[in-house]
Amino acid sequence: MTRLSRRSALLLGSGALAVPLARPALAQRRQIRFMLDWTPLAHHAAWFLAADRGYFAREGLQVDIQRGYGSGDVVTKIAAGAADFGFGDPGAIVKHNADNPGRAVVNVYQYFDRTLAAVVTLASRGIERPADLRGKRLAAPVGDAGRTLFPAFARANGLSPNDVSWITVAPPLREPMLHRGEADAITAFVSSAFFVLQTLGARPADIRMFRYNDHGVDIYGNGLLTTADYAQRDPGVVRALVRATIAGLRDSITDPAAAVAAIRAREPLTDQALENARFAFTMRDVVLTPAVAANGTGHVDPARARAMVAIVAEAFGVTTPPAVDSFMRTDFLPPQADRMLPTLGS
Repeated sequence: MTRLSRRSALLLGSGALAVPLARPALAQRRQIRFMLDWTPLAHHAAWFLAADRGYFAREGLQVDIQRGYGSGDVVTKIAAGAADFGFGDPGAIVKHNADNPGRAVVNVYQYFDRTLAAVVTLASRGIERPADLRGKRLAAPVGDAGRTLFPAFARANGLSPNDVSWITVAPPLREPMLHRGEADAITAFVSSAFFVLQTLGARPADIRMFRYNDHGVDIYGNGLLTTADYAQRDPGVVRALVRATIAGLRDSITDPAAAVAAIRAREPLTDQALENARFAFTMRDVVLTPAVAANGTGHVDPARARAMVAIVAEAFGVTTPPAVDSFMRTDFLPPQADRMLPTLGS
């Protein structure tokens, strides 16, 4: 599995300054393997700032952050033991837990109040509504959340999942293939595709984005995932990681420049202007929503969560889906007062 550089891994565990590994305090920290859904982007800064500013250390944690290969793929990787925690798609848990009750995955902190998943295309492809996807070629990695949940999107829009053909591509090739006309559409997070396509020369007005939430698939976005076994075995570690995550998220919202700087420290080729725009877009779109403003980050509405389970179960033919409260866990959250977030840049 590809990881961040050795230098970055040391920074993640000890903060911005190098700390001798022989220090007793560091040796006593609980080591955690944490998998992102992708390469480091600004909305991941909560975890990097938690490392740099000592929030992990304060909670007694040593966190090794790994890159991922799709938010749907994170569920499978965690269940297989490739990481202890990950940032992934709770919708994908529905089918996984139904098929693998002995390797159940749980969502312990709801980070994105809405999913960023979408079908994205360009005006030149002639796709003006979801029904126009019939007979088209879609490109995406296998583990992409939008591809994983496409059957739900298709069903909600009068399509069959078999109405499209898939081109399996490596993540960096997805938007270029669409831009060159080698694919008619892609599934992707809008926070990625919208900005990458512009860097390739696409005009914003020509980018068509069919957001899952706006087209019959109102589901939660990525959350902090672990296995049910881990959550039962080490609830204190789960709570500690959630607290550190929220502390880092709060700092990133208050100081977006620091969020982007934390990413550039790990990925020096990061385009600062693009990442600034992406961060503001993502925070406003799926993190600082009205529901979060009213209830605090991590809030899960039971009725909405049940609707998500029903949508995903129907799309995948899951006859006995897991109960919402068995995997959409809120018992690891700090009190509501400690989960209220500032406004962006305040």
